[in-house]
Amino acid sequence: MKTLTTVVLLGSTLFLSLTAVAQVDEIKRESASHSTSSGRETRNVSSSDSGDSNSLSGEAAWFIVKLPIYIIGGIAEWQDYKIEKKKINPSVISFDVMLQGAIQPSTYYILQPRVRGNWGLFSTDFRMNYIIEESIDGTKELRTDDWQILQLNVVTTKNIIARIGGGVLHENFSGGKTFSEWTAGVHLNSNSGKVGGMVEYRWSDPRDEWNAHFQYRVFQHGAANGYVTIGAVQQEYYSKINVWGVQGGFMLRLF
Repeated sequence: MKTLTTVVLLGSTLFLSLTAVAQVDEIKRESASHSTSSGRETRNVSSSDSGDSNSLSGEAAWFIVKLPIYIIGGIAEWQDYKIEKKKINPSVISFDVMLQGAIQPSTYYILQPRVRGNWGLFSTDFRMNYIIEESIDGTKELRTDDWQILQLNVVTTKNIIARIGGGVLHENFSGGKTFSEWTAGVHLNSNSGKVGGMVEYRWSDPRDEWNAHFQYRVFQHGAANGYVTIGAVQQEYYSKINVWGVQGGFMLRLF
């Protein structure tokens, strides 16, 4: 992680330097303002002051050019470090297919078919969220497509994977509006991998959601692992409409 440490140290140094310069400029402006109002004469900027300013500009320009190089190098190093974790937690590199549904008896159903790809530091996650409601006027339904374009697996230990990410929520109704959506989640695994679970929070302008389930492995064949899941989901639309249900389903994970 030497590259990441270098980036942090350089960033901190430049930040402190720029903060100090900003404060100095404020003092100089206040000094000039008070001197002018009192009729006192202000001195001209010396050549050494000009040299310091040019030196600072050169340092800032160098940092701006080098920063992307350090960031890319740091990310590559972090990815290599995460890939190594596959030895202790195979799900670091995996593909998940989830077929989950929730029900609030005699009111409505929530169906959430979902796929997720995991590759070391990175994940991407796509699901469809259906709400089907039965009423005296017949069956009504609505759907959103939720794509977490990029998630970062910031914690990857034997028993815990924690990720944060961002993407889009697309409403397939009312003109098909699209919003930004963010997630934070924690996945738990036992030492044997037979049992585990997940807690996830999603938030966006139209909807906030809590989603949690317990999973139990029912078969393992080569790279394929099958789990049954049971849990709950709670959604709040536009800060006023609550939808919730008891959830169950099946998950297939390919290592």
